[in-house]
Formats: sequence, structure tokens, C-alpha cells
Amino acid sequence: MPIVTLTGSSLNVEMSFWERIGSLSSDISVPLTAVVHATDDPSFIRHGLGLRTGGTGMPGFVAEGHFRKNGNRIFANWRRGEQVVVIDLQGQKWDKLAIGCSDAKALATQINTAIAGIANN
Repeated sequence: MPIVTLTGSSLNVEMSFWERIGSLSSDISVPLTAVVHATDDPSFIRHGLGLRTGGTGMPGFVAEGHFRKNGNRIFANWRRGEQVVVIDLQGQKWDKLAIGCSDAKALATQINTAIAGIANN
């Protein structure tokens, strides 16, 4: 499962070696000013990620890689049994990040609190 961390000015998604291989991507770092909001969305993966443009996976079990759906560029790294946090971005390589985690609601709250703090400064 990828590890999402927040620093004072960025959101980082750190992946294991095999997650980087499976998703054909390196770790992701995004400035907090580019994060629009985050939601815990259990149905996001179930409704399909669209056209896979890179990466590996097995529908319903593993989604790793790059996708396009409704004009959005989506990066996904999720495995069955994990909750999904969906992070909307602006002006970045990806429009959305769909990341598997153990507590999506808590992570979404943590991200939204951090971007609210940036907006208030």
C-alpha cells in the first residue's frame, strides 16, 4: 500500500519497488497548492477507471497505473481490501490520484485540513 505523507508544502505518495514497477511510475510529489480536495470514495474503483494507458492490474483486485476517463488523467495504486482516497489536483500531470489506504476518511480529512491551512495563509 502506498504511503501518503504531507510536508509543509507538498503531498507525497511513496510506493514500494513492486508498486513502482506495477504502476510504471516513480514516487509522486505534488505541491499542496495544486491539491483541490480529497474524498474517501469507496465506489470510485468499482465504477471503473476508464482506459488503461500504462501499468498493470486485474479488475476488481488490483489497479496500478495510468488511466483516462471522461477527459481526466488518473493515477491509481489500489489493491482489493484497501479503502480508496481520491485526491483531485489542478495543473499537474494527473487530474486525480486514486490511492489505496487503510483509513481513507482520516487521510482525506488530514489532506483537506492541510490544504485549508495553506489557503488561509
